[in-house]
Amino acid sequence: MPSRTAKPKHTKRDLAVVIPAFNEEQVIAASLEILTQIIDPVDIYVVSDGSTDNTADIAAEYANVLEIGRNVGKARALRLAIDKFELNQHYHYLLFSDADSRLAPGFLEAVHAYVPQQPACIVGKVRSDRHGLISAYRAYEYAVGFGVTKKAQGIMGAITVAPGCASLYRSDILDKLNFSSRTLTEDFDLTLQIHLKRLGHIAYAADAEVYTQDPFTLSDYWKQVVRWNTGFWQNMFLHRLYLPKSWVTSEIWLMLLDTAAWLASLLLIYYNLHLFLILLGFSIVTTLLFSLAVAILARLWWTIVYIPFFPIFQFINLAAYAYSFFRAIGRRSNKLDWNKVARRSISDKRGKKKAAQLEPVVEPLTPLDPEIEKVS
Repeated sequence: MPSRTAKPKHTKRDLAVVIPAFNEEQVIAASLEILTQIIDPVDIYVVSDGSTDNTADIAAEYANVLEIGRNVGKARALRLAIDKFELNQHYHYLLFSDADSRLAPGFLEAVHAYVPQQPACIVGKVRSDRHGLISAYRAYEYAVGFGVTKKAQGIMGAITVAPGCASLYRSDILDKLNFSSRTLTEDFDLTLQIHLKRLGHIAYAADAEVYTQDPFTLSDYWKQVVRWNTGFWQNMFLHRLYLPKSWVTSEIWLMLLDTAAWLASLLLIYYNLHLFLILLGFSIVTTLLFSLAVAILARLWWTIVYIPFFPIFQFINLAAYAYSFFRAIGRRSNKLDWNKVARRSISDKRGKKKAAQLEPVVEPLTPLDPEIEKVS
């Protein structure tokens, strides 16, 4: 990365990180401490979306901060930060991340390898912070979802979701994207817009890893998967994905058919309970064996002790998928908030390095301006 004084002020810098945050005082300091070891603080921007705690004040010790006076939702908060700091004019790529996420040390090198191709979006690999049963199941899901599915989607040019905590967007496409909070999953919405508006290809950088917190309780896990699935159905209706439009809609139809087959099998409870129980037992055994194989191949040794509980999460996911369909239909005019799960403090296992206090200056890019602006 170039130094902050090496180029004229109108020359675009390589990369900025934009972090939308809502009441993240428990995790924002540790996340930014880790981030400033990898990214120059002048290139880090936090937008506090109507936070009622000390999120903005804490973030101002490490980054540029925009404080919005009222909650407008994650997508609109991102748009306000882009416009306020004119980020699409000053950077080639913007990385959207989360307040509870942290970049792995080799992240920058991994994404830079794809920059010469000028993709519209570069998708990193999400990994789970290890903390117990739920994170073990998520580690398994991420291993399959990114190690197999996302890699195949990248080859076919049909990546369906650029995860909100680990995706870079080329700055010249930002004004062509709608950042409205019209769905609960803005990352899925933005990804679909790139495909449907033909703004460029989406690359998958398998070595660009980002660690994120997963829910700590089953209640929060349920809330999260319901939010994700509700957002899926909202985007399905919003973008009319039931119509053949591109490779990405074909990929989504494969996902739909796979889940529909699982739900349809529930009808066997009424027509042939014995056959249903046989299929259920086969499904559970298959899940256990497949999970064990994934744990071994991905070297997720710590997850093995939790594998007997994985089938439970699959049934929870199916229930959330079905429930969210009716929820999305019944809530076309949503009040879409953050639907946050509980956070826990982040520990930096590589050792914390406190960022130096940054002094305010007039221009937003040289050096860091810790201005906190109220937007009502």
